[in-house]
Amino acid sequence: MNGVVGTAFAALAALAAAGSFGVSAVLQHRQAHATAGSGADGARGFRLLAHLARNPVWLGGILLAAAAYGLQGLALAYGPLALVAPIVATDLLFAVPLAAWWSRRPMRPRDLTGCALVAAGVGTFLATSPPASGRSAAPPRDWLLAFGAVALAGMAAVAVGLAGRDAVRAGALAVAAGLIFGLTAAVTLSATRLLRDVGPAAVLAHWQPWVLIVHGLAGLLLSQSAYQAGQLTASLPIIDTLEPISAVVLGAVIFQERLASSSLMLAVQLAGAAVAVAGIAMLRPFFAEAARAADARQAAERVPGPETRQRAEAGTRPG
Repeated sequence: MNGVVGTAFAALAALAAAGSFGVSAVLQHRQAHATAGSGADGARGFRLLAHLARNPVWLGGILLAAAAYGLQGLALAYGPLALVAPIVATDLLFAVPLAAWWSRRPMRPRDLTGCALVAAGVGTFLATSPPASGRSAAPPRDWLLAFGAVALAGMAAVAVGLAGRDAVRAGALAVAAGLIFGLTAAVTLSATRLLRDVGPAAVLAHWQPWVLIVHGLAGLLLSQSAYQAGQLTASLPIIDTLEPISAVVLGAVIFQERLASSSLMLAVQLAGAAVAVAGIAMLRPFFAEAARAADARQAAERVPGPETRQRAEAGTRPG
Protein backbone atom coordinates (compact mmCIF):
# COMPACT_ATOMS: atom_id res chain seq x y z
CA MET A 1 0.00 0.00 0.00
CA ASN A 2 1.18 3.52 -0.71
CA GLY A 3 1.34 6.17 2.00
CA VAL A 4 -2.14 7.67 1.63
CA VAL A 5 -3.95 4.35 1.15
CA GLY A 6 -1.98 2.71 3.96
CA THR A 7 -2.78 5.55 6.35
CA ALA A 8 -6.47 5.43 5.48
CA PHE A 9 -6.52 1.66 5.94
CA ALA A 10 -4.74 1.99 9.29
CA ALA A 11 -7.26 4.60 10.47
CA LEU A 12 -10.25 2.41 9.54
CA ALA A 13 -8.75 -0.66 11.21
CA ALA A 14 -7.97 1.38 14.33
CA LEU A 15 -11.55 2.68 14.43
CA ALA A 16 -12.90 -0.87 14.18
CA ALA A 17 -10.52 -1.86 17.00
CA ALA A 18 -11.82 1.03 19.13
CA GLY A 19 -15.42 -0.15 18.72
CA SER A 20 -14.50 -3.71 19.63
CA PHE A 21 -12.42 -2.62 22.62
CA GLY A 22 -15.26 -0.40 23.90
CA VAL A 23 -17.86 -3.16 23.83
CA SER A 24 -15.36 -5.65 25.26
CA ALA A 25 -14.48 -3.36 28.18
CA VAL A 26 -18.13 -3.03 29.20
CA LEU A 27 -18.70 -6.80 29.05
CA GLN A 28 -15.53 -7.58 30.99
CA HIS A 29 -16.14 -4.93 33.63
CA ARG A 30 -19.69 -6.05 34.38
CA GLN A 31 -18.58 -9.60 35.04
CA ALA A 32 -15.31 -8.79 36.83
CA HIS A 33 -16.95 -6.22 39.10
CA ALA A 34 -19.81 -8.65 39.82
CA THR A 35 -17.33 -10.99 41.51
CA ALA A 36 -17.26 -8.52 44.42
CA GLY A 37 -20.77 -9.59 45.32
CA SER A 38 -20.67 -13.22 44.26
CA GLY A 39 -18.51 -14.69 46.98
CA ALA A 40 -15.40 -14.49 44.77
CA ASP A 41 -14.36 -10.99 45.81
CA GLY A 42 -11.25 -12.44 47.42
CA ALA A 43 -10.08 -13.93 44.13
CA ARG A 44 -6.93 -12.27 42.82
CA GLY A 45 -4.56 -12.84 39.92
CA PHE A 46 -4.94 -16.18 38.17
CA ARG A 47 -7.71 -17.24 40.58
CA LEU A 48 -9.73 -14.27 39.36
CA LEU A 49 -9.16 -15.24 35.73
CA ALA A 50 -10.10 -18.86 36.48
CA HIS A 51 -13.33 -17.69 38.13
CA LEU A 52 -14.20 -15.34 35.26
CA ALA A 53 -13.40 -17.97 32.62
CA ARG A 54 -16.55 -19.84 33.70
CA ASN A 55 -18.70 -16.86 32.68
CA PRO A 56 -19.80 -16.94 29.01
CA VAL A 57 -20.39 -13.17 28.89
CA TRP A 58 -16.84 -12.49 30.09
CA LEU A 59 -15.46 -14.99 27.59
CA GLY A 60 -17.39 -13.19 24.86
CA GLY A 61 -15.75 -9.95 25.95
CA ILE A 62 -12.32 -11.59 25.84
CA LEU A 63 -12.93 -12.93 22.32
CA LEU A 64 -14.03 -9.48 21.24
CA ALA A 65 -10.89 -7.98 22.81
CA ALA A 66 -8.77 -10.51 20.92
CA ALA A 67 -10.44 -9.49 17.67
CA ALA A 68 -9.86 -5.83 18.56
CA TYR A 69 -6.20 -6.53 19.26
CA GLY A 70 -5.89 -8.17 15.86
CA LEU A 71 -7.42 -5.11 14.22
CA GLN A 72 -5.04 -2.87 16.16
CA GLY A 73 -2.10 -4.95 14.96
CA LEU A 74 -3.36 -4.68 11.38
CA ALA A 75 -3.59 -0.91 11.77
CA LEU A 76 -0.06 -0.69 13.19
CA ALA A 77 1.29 -2.67 10.24
CA TYR A 78 0.50 0.32 8.01
CA GLY A 79 0.23 3.32 10.33
CA PRO A 80 2.30 4.95 13.09
CA LEU A 81 1.56 4.79 16.79
CA ALA A 82 0.79 8.53 16.76
CA LEU A 83 -2.14 7.75 14.43
CA VAL A 84 -3.40 4.40 15.72
CA ALA A 85 -3.18 4.90 19.50
CA PRO A 86 -5.38 8.05 19.69
CA ILE A 87 -8.03 6.45 17.47
CA VAL A 88 -8.10 3.28 19.58
CA ALA A 89 -8.52 5.48 22.66
CA THR A 90 -11.93 6.53 21.33
CA ASP A 91 -13.30 3.20 22.57
CA LEU A 92 -15.06 5.30 25.23
CA LEU A 93 -17.34 6.64 22.50
CA PHE A 94 -18.57 3.07 21.98
CA ALA A 95 -18.55 2.03 25.64
CA VAL A 96 -20.67 4.99 26.84
CA PRO A 97 -23.78 4.30 24.68
CA LEU A 98 -23.61 0.59 25.46
CA ALA A 99 -23.31 1.22 29.20
CA ALA A 100 -26.22 3.70 29.00
CA TRP A 101 -28.41 1.17 27.19
CA TRP A 102 -27.48 -1.68 29.52
CA SER A 103 -28.15 0.31 32.66
CA ARG A 104 -31.26 1.98 31.19
CA ARG A 105 -29.78 5.31 32.18
CA PRO A 106 -30.30 7.92 29.42
CA MET A 107 -27.35 9.99 28.28
CA ARG A 108 -27.47 13.58 29.50
CA PRO A 109 -26.10 16.77 27.90
CA ARG A 110 -22.94 16.48 30.00
CA ASP A 111 -22.31 12.99 28.67
CA LEU A 112 -22.87 14.06 25.07
CA THR A 113 -20.54 17.01 25.62
CA GLY A 114 -17.84 14.70 26.97
CA CYS A 115 -18.14 12.43 23.93
CA ALA A 116 -17.98 15.45 21.62
CA LEU A 117 -14.84 16.73 23.36
CA VAL A 118 -13.13 13.35 23.02
CA ALA A 119 -13.97 13.17 19.31
CA ALA A 120 -12.95 16.79 18.67
CA GLY A 121 -9.70 16.49 20.65
CA VAL A 122 -8.61 13.28 18.94
CA GLY A 123 -9.58 14.72 15.55
CA THR A 124 -7.52 17.85 16.18
CA PHE A 125 -4.53 15.80 17.33
CA LEU A 126 -4.65 13.63 14.21
CA ALA A 127 -5.27 16.52 11.81
CA THR A 128 -2.09 18.27 12.98
CA SER A 129 0.09 15.13 12.94
CA PRO A 130 2.68 14.84 10.15
CA PRO A 131 2.31 11.93 7.71
CA ALA A 132 5.77 10.49 8.41
CA SER A 133 5.62 7.14 10.22
CA GLY A 134 9.21 6.96 11.51
CA ARG A 135 11.24 3.77 11.53
CA SER A 136 10.02 0.19 11.96
CA ALA A 137 12.98 -1.12 13.98
CA ALA A 138 14.88 0.26 16.94
CA PRO A 139 18.21 -0.56 18.65
CA PRO A 140 18.17 -2.74 21.80
CA ARG A 141 19.21 0.20 23.97
CA ASP A 142 15.99 2.09 23.22
CA TRP A 143 13.88 -0.98 23.95
CA LEU A 144 15.66 -1.62 27.25
CA LEU A 145 15.06 1.97 28.35
CA ALA A 146 11.37 1.67 27.46
CA PHE A 147 10.93 -1.67 29.23
CA GLY A 148 12.77 -0.41 32.31
CA ALA A 149 10.77 2.82 32.58
CA VAL A 150 7.41 1.08 32.15
CA ALA A 151 8.39 -1.70 34.57
CA LEU A 152 9.39 0.75 37.31
CA ALA A 153 6.29 2.93 36.89
CA GLY A 154 4.02 -0.11 36.65
CA MET A 155 5.41 -1.77 39.78
CA ALA A 156 5.04 1.48 41.71
CA ALA A 157 1.39 1.73 40.61
CA VAL A 158 0.72 -1.91 41.58
CA ALA A 159 2.29 -1.32 45.00
CA VAL A 160 -0.03 1.64 45.55
CA GLY A 161 -3.00 -0.42 44.38
CA LEU A 162 -2.26 -3.33 46.69
CA ALA A 163 -2.03 -0.94 49.64
CA GLY A 164 -5.25 0.93 48.75
CA ARG A 165 -8.89 0.01 48.65
CA ASP A 166 -11.76 0.26 46.16
CA ALA A 167 -11.36 3.34 43.95
CA VAL A 168 -7.68 3.84 44.87
CA ARG A 169 -6.90 0.20 44.06
CA ALA A 170 -8.87 0.37 40.79
CA GLY A 171 -7.20 3.61 39.72
CA ALA A 172 -3.66 2.48 40.54
CA LEU A 173 -4.08 -0.85 38.78
CA ALA A 174 -5.59 1.00 35.81
CA VAL A 175 -2.46 3.17 35.67
CA ALA A 176 -0.30 0.05 35.45
CA ALA A 177 -2.61 -1.47 32.84
CA GLY A 178 -2.57 1.70 30.72
CA LEU A 179 1.24 1.78 30.74
CA ILE A 180 1.46 -1.91 29.82
CA PHE A 181 -1.06 -1.47 27.00
CA GLY A 182 0.91 1.48 25.63
CA LEU A 183 4.14 -0.52 25.59
CA THR A 184 2.26 -3.49 24.12
CA ALA A 185 1.14 -1.28 21.25
CA ALA A 186 4.76 -0.34 20.58
CA VAL A 187 5.86 -3.99 20.58
CA THR A 188 2.87 -4.83 18.37
CA LEU A 189 4.01 -2.26 15.81
CA SER A 190 7.46 -3.82 15.72
CA ALA A 191 6.01 -7.35 15.50
CA THR A 192 3.54 -6.55 12.71
CA ARG A 193 6.17 -4.78 10.63
CA LEU A 194 8.49 -7.75 11.17
CA LEU A 195 5.72 -10.18 10.23
CA ARG A 196 5.05 -8.20 7.08
CA ASP A 197 8.73 -8.34 6.10
CA VAL A 198 9.89 -11.85 7.06
CA GLY A 199 6.70 -13.94 7.26
CA PRO A 200 4.98 -15.94 10.05
CA ALA A 201 7.58 -18.68 10.41
CA ALA A 202 10.63 -16.47 10.68
CA VAL A 203 9.02 -14.03 13.11
CA LEU A 204 8.92 -16.72 15.81
CA ALA A 205 12.72 -16.61 15.96
CA HIS A 206 12.55 -13.01 17.23
CA TRP A 207 11.69 -11.72 20.71
CA GLN A 208 8.58 -9.71 19.84
CA PRO A 209 5.96 -12.52 19.78
CA TRP A 210 7.07 -13.90 23.14
CA VAL A 211 7.10 -10.50 24.79
CA LEU A 212 3.61 -9.89 23.44
CA ILE A 213 2.37 -13.05 25.16
CA VAL A 214 3.82 -11.92 28.51
CA HIS A 215 2.49 -8.38 28.09
CA GLY A 216 -0.93 -9.62 27.02
CA LEU A 217 -1.24 -11.76 30.13
CA ALA A 218 0.04 -8.96 32.38
CA GLY A 219 -2.36 -6.44 30.84
CA LEU A 220 -5.26 -8.86 31.20
CA LEU A 221 -4.50 -9.50 34.89
CA LEU A 222 -4.13 -5.79 35.66
CA SER A 223 -7.22 -4.66 33.78
CA GLN A 224 -9.48 -7.36 35.23
CA SER A 225 -8.17 -6.63 38.73
CA ALA A 226 -8.90 -2.94 38.18
CA TYR A 227 -12.40 -3.74 36.92
CA GLN A 228 -13.02 -5.95 39.95
CA ALA A 229 -11.75 -3.36 42.44
CA GLY A 230 -14.14 -0.53 41.56
CA GLN A 231 -16.58 1.03 39.15
CA LEU A 232 -15.65 1.52 35.52
CA THR A 233 -15.30 5.24 36.22
CA ALA A 234 -12.20 4.47 38.29
CA SER A 235 -10.45 2.38 35.64
CA LEU A 236 -11.47 2.74 31.98
CA PRO A 237 -10.96 6.55 31.73
CA ILE A 238 -7.49 6.19 33.24
CA ILE A 239 -6.57 3.37 30.86
CA ASP A 240 -7.93 5.33 27.90
CA THR A 241 -5.87 8.37 28.93
CA LEU A 242 -2.55 6.69 29.69
CA GLU A 243 -2.51 4.10 26.91
CA PRO A 244 -2.41 6.57 23.98
CA ILE A 245 -0.13 9.00 25.84
CA SER A 246 2.42 6.29 26.64
CA ALA A 247 2.11 4.84 23.13
CA VAL A 248 2.71 8.23 21.47
CA VAL A 249 5.69 8.95 23.73
CA LEU A 250 7.17 5.51 23.06
CA GLY A 251 6.57 6.00 19.34
CA ALA A 252 8.58 9.21 19.46
CA VAL A 253 11.39 7.69 21.57
CA ILE A 254 11.67 4.23 20.01
CA PHE A 255 10.50 4.71 16.42
CA GLN A 256 11.37 8.41 16.04
CA GLU A 257 7.83 9.32 15.09
CA ARG A 258 7.46 13.10 14.89
CA LEU A 259 4.68 15.22 16.29
CA ALA A 260 3.75 18.53 14.66
CA SER A 261 6.60 20.15 12.75
CA SER A 262 6.14 23.76 13.94
CA SER A 263 5.74 25.26 17.39
CA LEU A 264 2.29 26.60 16.53
CA MET A 265 1.00 23.29 15.21
CA LEU A 266 2.55 21.47 18.18
CA ALA A 267 0.64 23.77 20.52
CA VAL A 268 -2.58 23.05 18.60
CA GLN A 269 -1.84 19.33 18.72
CA LEU A 270 -1.23 19.35 22.47
CA ALA A 271 -4.37 21.44 22.95
CA GLY A 272 -6.33 18.78 21.06
CA ALA A 273 -4.90 16.11 23.35
CA ALA A 274 -5.87 18.20 26.40
CA VAL A 275 -9.42 18.61 25.07
CA ALA A 276 -9.70 14.84 24.62
CA VAL A 277 -8.47 14.23 28.18
CA ALA A 278 -10.98 16.78 29.46
CA GLY A 279 -13.74 14.93 27.64
CA ILE A 280 -12.64 11.65 29.20
CA ALA A 281 -12.68 13.28 32.65
CA MET A 282 -16.16 14.67 31.98
CA LEU A 283 -17.40 11.14 31.24
CA ARG A 284 -16.20 9.70 34.56
CA PRO A 285 -19.42 10.55 36.49
CA PHE A 286 -21.44 8.85 33.74
CA PHE A 287 -19.92 5.44 34.48
CA ALA A 288 -20.49 5.83 38.21
CA GLU A 289 -24.17 6.75 37.69
CA ALA A 290 -24.66 4.04 35.08
CA ALA A 291 -23.13 1.45 37.41
CA ARG A 292 -25.41 2.53 40.27
CA ALA A 293 -28.44 2.38 37.98
CA ALA A 294 -27.50 -1.09 36.77
CA ASP A 295 -26.88 -2.33 40.33
CA ALA A 296 -30.23 -0.93 41.49
CA ARG A 297 -32.04 -2.57 38.59
CA GLN A 298 -30.39 -5.92 39.26
CA ALA A 299 -31.20 -5.67 42.97
CA ALA A 300 -34.83 -4.89 42.16
CA GLU A 301 -34.99 -7.90 39.86
CA ARG A 302 -33.64 -10.16 42.61
CA VAL A 303 -36.24 -8.97 45.17
CA PRO A 304 -39.68 -10.53 44.51
CA GLY A 305 -42.60 -8.14 44.19
CA PRO A 306 -45.88 -8.36 46.18
CA GLU A 307 -47.57 -10.62 43.64
CA THR A 308 -44.58 -12.95 43.52
CA ARG A 309 -44.45 -13.16 47.32
CA GLN A 310 -48.22 -13.84 47.52
CA ARG A 311 -47.93 -16.66 45.00
CA ALA A 312 -44.95 -18.08 46.87
CA GLU A 313 -46.81 -17.89 50.20
CA ALA A 314 -49.93 -19.46 48.66
CA GLY A 315 -47.82 -22.29 47.31
CA THR A 316 -46.61 -23.14 50.84
CA ARG A 317 -50.04 -23.27 52.49
CA PRO A 318 -51.90 -26.53 52.89
CA GLY A 319 -54.45 -27.13 50.13
